[in-house]
Amino acid sequence: MNRAAEAGWETATWEGSRRAQLRAALALTVRERLQALEDLARLAERLAAMPRTDGAVAHRASIARMKSASRLPASSG
Repeated sequence: MNRAAEAGWETATWEGSRRAQLRAALALTVRERLQALEDLARLAERLAAMPRTDGAVAHRASIARMKSASRLPASSG
């Protein structure tokens, strides 16, 4: 049985989820902690390199570009 199935309802709240995260983090070895830190640093670099958007405004503009490029009907979106 996997860890998610074993957790049951204990992690169904914010507090329970936080406790489960802390237990999992405390169970890591030093090597695993360092690997996780390196992985998160790489992710942060990739996210920082991504172009920023203005949320819904950019999303609507993106949909408009897709519609014009593929000639989708105006009512789909």
